[in-house]
Amino acid sequence: MKHQNFLTALACIIFPLQIFAVEISGFDSTKPWLSSLPRKIQKNVLWYADHEEGTLYDWEYDDPDMSGGGIFNTGSEDEAFALAVSDYSFTGTYCAQATIMNAYRAMNGNKAVRLMRWTNKPWDMGGKEFPSKAYYSVWMMIPENYNPNKYPPFDTEDTGWWNVFQFKSKDADGVSQPVWTLDIMRDEDSQGMKFYFYSKYNNPQSFKVDAGDIPVGEWFHIEACYVRSGKMKKNGLIALWINGDEVFKAKRVITRLNESTIIWGIGNYTDHIDGGEVPGSATVYFDDAIVSKAPVNSFVKWYLK
Repeated sequence: MKHQNFLTALACIIFPLQIFAVEISGFDSTKPWLSSLPRKIQKNVLWYADHEEGTLYDWEYDDPDMSGGGIFNTGSEDEAFALAVSDYSFTGTYCAQATIMNAYRAMNGNKAVRLMRWTNKPWDMGGKEFPSKAYYSVWMMIPENYNPNKYPPFDTEDTGWWNVFQFKSKDADGVSQPVWTLDIMRDEDSQGMKFYFYSKYNNPQSFKVDAGDIPVGEWFHIEACYVRSGKMKKNGLIALWINGDEVFKAKRVITRLNESTIIWGIGNYTDHIDGGEVPGSATVYFDDAIVSKAPVNSFVKWYLK
């Protein structure tokens, strides 16, 4: 199963437990966050999505074959959908909403919304793939205290999984596979949501990110540095910052399978989720996504107190 013996396979990395306890301040929320960053950082930005067109055009352009990215849903149109909405934007007017429904106890199959990018612009506009080392970041908001954990008698070997941020690579058969996924689980002690990394191509496969409970109904910032490895070689790197604090780093790991393209995605993907107002349904909001040659995490603290 996907996360067999997950709890016993965790490789624990201990960091401060209160990094989520922040408030947003000190910037103009009516303008895209990118405009608040120093010019020297803006010059390093390869791709940016602020959703201010009121669409998800930033992720998937007019011609899907030329887009260099896309929105990939699993489930019917009523069960998995992505929208640009004005309800909860971090900056500006619009943000991206990813919603799944009917994902309950693995009885109805996987439900997924994936917003993916692998080039800085469309292929027919001179698009280039992201480099071997880059920084991938997004502001995220989870409106309810969801619980993706599974309990007996349902999928006792799986234990539950919920993917909201991932890197993919094509294998030798040309099939795009998740190489590293940032997942969420319910912490049975705090009854809150916590992050962990999962990578079936590395050992151990599950890595705990001990960064405290994920806030409910508050925007927070995630950034990952992803360094491409050789084909199935343990010479890659992945690191993670939350609200400007480094909470995870794994060196000498596999980050690439057969193809050199690095595919990054955010979204909402599981086969079971509970805890919200409607069992089997969950929504995640995203805004101001950036792919850059330089990190932006050190500037996040300028807007947090």
